[in-house]
Amino acid sequence: MDFFQHQERARRKTGLLVLYFILAVIAIVVCVNLAVLLTLFWGDFQSVSPGQWFSHPFIHWITGLTLAVMVFGCLLKLWQLRNGGQGLAEMLGARHITMDSTATREKQLINVVEEMSIASGIPAPQLYVLDKETAINAFVAGFRPSETVLVVTQGTLNELNRDELQGVIAHEFSHIFNADMRLNLRLLAVLAGILALGKVGEYLIRGQRRSSFSRSSSNRKGGGGLVFAGLALMVIGYVGLFFGRLIKAAISRQRELLADASAVQFTRNPAGLGGALIKIRNGNGSHLATPHAEDMSHMCFGETLHFRLRNLLGTHPPLDERLSAIGSDWVARARARSRARDTGSGPASPATSGPAAPQGAAAFAGGSTVPEGAKPPVAPTPSSAPSQRVGTVSEPDMGYARSLLEAIPEDLRRQIRSPQSAESVLYALILSTSTSDTESLLDALNVSDQRQALVTLSETIRALGSRLRLPLIDLALPVLKPLPADNRARILSHLTALIEVDNRYTFFEWALVGLAHQQLGEQSGKNRRTRFRRYGALAAELQLLFSVLTWASGAENEEARTLFQRSTHGLLPAGRTLLPLTHCGSHKLGNAVDRLADLSPLLKGPVIDAAADLVLADGKVQVQEAELLRTIAALLECPLPPLFAS
Repeated sequence: MDFFQHQERARRKTGLLVLYFILAVIAIVVCVNLAVLLTLFWGDFQSVSPGQWFSHPFIHWITGLTLAVMVFGCLLKLWQLRNGGQGLAEMLGARHITMDSTATREKQLINVVEEMSIASGIPAPQLYVLDKETAINAFVAGFRPSETVLVVTQGTLNELNRDELQGVIAHEFSHIFNADMRLNLRLLAVLAGILALGKVGEYLIRGQRRSSFSRSSSNRKGGGGLVFAGLALMVIGYVGLFFGRLIKAAISRQRELLADASAVQFTRNPAGLGGALIKIRNGNGSHLATPHAEDMSHMCFGETLHFRLRNLLGTHPPLDERLSAIGSDWVARARARSRARDTGSGPASPATSGPAAPQGAAAFAGGSTVPEGAKPPVAPTPSSAPSQRVGTVSEPDMGYARSLLEAIPEDLRRQIRSPQSAESVLYALILSTSTSDTESLLDALNVSDQRQALVTLSETIRALGSRLRLPLIDLALPVLKPLPADNRARILSHLTALIEVDNRYTFFEWALVGLAHQQLGEQSGKNRRTRFRRYGALAAELQLLFSVLTWASGAENEEARTLFQRSTHGLLPAGRTLLPLTHCGSHKLGNAVDRLADLSPLLKGPVIDAAADLVLADGKVQVQEAELLRTIAALLECPLPPLFAS
């Protein structure tokens, strides 16, 4: 199953989630009505026989009120999560880790995330830490791959070495690829509605306790009825909790095995993930102290709390099952280490790092299967089709990402982690590639106190070569995401002013501004929905996109027209021909790609393949072609790893 199938599967599971929710609502409504009927009998409020109850008008009020409470619980949670992953991190009280952090453990996390981000083509997530949690756990959250937060516990930072941390991060990146994040947020809202009645029951009981001493004896019987109602609602809340855990278990367990398999494939180092799982198994575990541990149990790397019937209701497979899926001997290693720790003889068979990924450029043909001994479900194996490379990471990708990061001078990498320097890097990237007069560009920025510094920085970036331009953007934009909206709007305005000095956009300038608007614009962090389920609805947009890529390939005249028709066959209706380059403005292209981002997931794969065919038509890949293709894939929310030697 590839990236696009995972996206479609997640969309279908949203429908399954709705079905589960409806069944849970029906069961809870029946229980509430039964509880009210028993309360009326017990408190002598009204004599109603069970046979009469179903025709009694009161049942409509009770049912309506029950539904209202559950819907309100859902809507309240949705409002709390309106900012996606950032809203969830803030609800948990997580601390934001700035990219210029000097803490050793946090710097290690930043380095691992940056490496995985560049290797996968996903913008680096915003990082948060739960300072008070000593267990090992982590999760990702967000509405789409370009807008993600990664939250880790302090125990994860303290207990794991670099390889183990990389295994956990690779597991979480797999959830991004597999479209689990949006489903997880929706599941949070659904479960909040299901559990809302239990909260009402707790409120009734607490209210009755506070007022018990002020009640007269004649009112105590009625008060006892309220206590009974509260207890009944709490019991119903536990019924809701059962349904909630059942829903989470039905949706989550197989996804965790798939994420484990993907993590091993991404890193080619089973010792990393295996070591992390063993430390959870033999050490402080993964259970969380936060009151929200139940809510987020389906999102985390490991189980967040202990409960009975784990085999039926657990959101994660047992740790030994996860270890067995990595390799046949990992459970034995875990037991040996546990015995060694109990006897005080020191660690046994420590998890060591696997071989380093080879340095050098990644190619289309790449990726390998899950290690021997792995059990289904296994991660998808990349094939030669570019769309099959979307949402995967191969060993060469990791090596290439590492080589790119190592090619950036340490001083520049350190500077780019601060917002002011990251902003300057974006401006310097345009200065380093523009053919316009430098003084005119600096005048457009209106930054008299930084003119010389920007010139020096642009010269440094120019000397690094073209292959580092996209990685520098990948490093700079996540640093700027936490800035206030006014600051981000100012940066976007300055970028546009720089580019429009000569009244023309280069392909690189369009890529930079497009990525900046995606991650810093007013729509960043917002949810997107699928609006188009057939190519015909976007024929004009596809025609424009493929025309731009055809001209970018360097083909001319009849060769260009032939290439266009061959690469777009089956995607465009008859009569849609190659547009002249003069009809392909940068703003038109931006609007077209923005609409194409709302295509049904399964329709995006052929678009990526056709775009890659146009880029590869002459057997050579220019830097601007690679940048353009990867940018278009990113704007379509289809993370494309480094594919080309450059």
